[in-house]
Amino acid sequence: MSILLPVGSLLYFDTGTDPVNPTWSKITEHNRQPLSITKNRIQKVQRMANGTLRKFFVAEKREFSVSWTMLPTFSNMTVDGGYAKDEIESFYETSKGQGTFKIKIVYGKEQTSPYAERSEIVTVSLSSCSFELLKRNVKARGSDPAQEFWNASLSMEEV
Repeated sequence: MSILLPVGSLLYFDTGTDPVNPTWSKITEHNRQPLSITKNRIQKVQRMANGTLRKFFVAEKREFSVSWTMLPTFSNMTVDGGYAKDEIESFYETSKGQGTFKIKIVYGKEQTSPYAERSEIVTVSLSSCSFELLKRNVKARGSDPAQEFWNASLSMEEV
């Protein structure tokens, strides 16, 4: 049984094939650690002969990192029914996961309207994905099948 979190998921992947109308798939909040956003400046810095410093700024790109502890293998065992370890790994191995795709980061609700969300859509590429098996063959409930639990992490770079 899934429950709905009051704010919903923080991170969504565009898993659809239509570039105009994205199909958003939520990534689970199950034991998610903080989403880290790092800004990287692309620039050329050169020290001149007279000692002054000259900078040529090209662009500023962001890196997004997120991780989970004790992440179930299957989405039917997450707290919100979002992508679990198998779905994240499958997406990583698809042609879309190997190329570029859009993510949506939902920060929360607008203060002026409780129904409008503050969100941002960013085109990214996956730079790394890792999984560490913590526990296996643990029965969560009486009739449920055995389940594995993982530490997982994803890193994405803005295009």
